[in-house]
Amino acid sequence: MTGTGYLGLAVFFIVATAIGVVLLVLNRLLAPKTPEPLEGYPYECGVPLYDKTARTTIDQKYYLLGLLLVLFDLESAFVFPWAVVFREIAQVNVGFIFTEMFLFLFILILGYIYAWKKGALKWQ
Repeated sequence: MTGTGYLGLAVFFIVATAIGVVLLVLNRLLAPKTPEPLEGYPYECGVPLYDKTARTTIDQKYYLLGLLLVLFDLESAFVFPWAVVFREIAQVNVGFIFTEMFLFLFILILGYIYAWKKGALKWQ
């Protein structure tokens, strides 16, 4: 092997590095120089803290909503691989496959209804 395959890889890295450097220089030259008033303030979930200390109470609903978002995103991520390989696994036993996914989605929907009834999705 003569190494010509590495030439394309080297050109790719050189071009990618050049684009990154050019974009950083353009950002430095064209970006506004005036800082925002709340730029140095710490914040939690997009809510700025006005006393500049981290020892304030944050409402639980931010954390609960974040956990629910992660839960339902991960649960729904399991449905996509099932749908992709459905034709291959459906040849084994279609009834079992549908029952399994129905139970999975039923438990997921029960969790969603429980969170909704408990008021975890309300913003007041």
